[in-house]
Amino acid sequence: MERFSDILAHLRTCLLSQSFIETTTPVARRSQVPIGNRPEADIEGGKFLRTMIGPALRSTLKCHNRVFEIGPCFRNDIPDKTHSPEFTMLDLYAACETYEFLLELALALIAPAIHGKVLYISVADVIREVSGVDLVVKPVEAAISPLALKLNCDPSERPDRIIDQFVEKVIEPKTAGRTTVLCDYPVGGSEPCARTKPGTIGIANRFEIFIDGLEVVHGYEDEVDIDIFSERAAVLDLFDDDHKRIADDIRLGAIPHISVGLGIGVERLCMAADGVRDIWCYRFASSF
Repeated sequence: MERFSDILAHLRTCLLSQSFIETTTPVARRSQVPIGNRPEADIEGGKFLRTMIGPALRSTLKCHNRVFEIGPCFRNDIPDKTHSPEFTMLDLYAACETYEFLLELALALIAPAIHGKVLYISVADVIREVSGVDLVVKPVEAAISPLALKLNCDPSERPDRIIDQFVEKVIEPKTAGRTTVLCDYPVGGSEPCARTKPGTIGIANRFEIFIDGLEVVHGYEDEVDIDIFSERAAVLDLFDDDHKRIADDIRLGAIPHISVGLGIGVERLCMAADGVRDIWCYRFASSF
């Protein structure tokens, strides 16, 4: 309990010192953002417990340029050592900031859990080594068949699922025993919000941070072309009511079109700081 409290205090102190303000968004939502193939976390009255904070939080940029929320999320995952049906997330958004700013902030936020040198792995570089496809000049679709061959899976699967499998099975094992930033994710993966990296065709300004093989942070620079974002999200069935409101507000100029955002699993950050492999050490009660 003390570690959980200390981590929360560190997160808030760090963000408040950077002129972020803390806010809250509804836990019960009118629409459900699908997360992979997980079943919906539905409640009575045709509403859903939120699976993530980010989409609604981004709307609050119309009130302040730097916002964050720390609160509960719910997913119908099968409970195990790294997954709980209810967990705590930190999500934040900052308007008119860069990918580089966000990565520096992310490392400051998880500083209590970092031990030793931080390793950087470019997902695009690994894809090029395996497939021969350079995502600087080609779209990720050109690499799907070689990646599917590497994974021994059906190349007709959705590209985002093949990419996710490739990262999980080929790259994530390299993060064991260290703090690792996975960067240069391909455009066309499971994160439609991420902006295409300037000067490239197939690389997104997106990163994830793993500590000893455990994903702790997911961050990205938002796609500045709202029509492109809307099309990507629709392909993945992720364009829900929250995203539609955001798209409308950006077109009206109510929300800045340039922004960055990240999410941190608080229990997982505690696990990384303590060197334990059991999320239930930080779930003090559960009724979900």
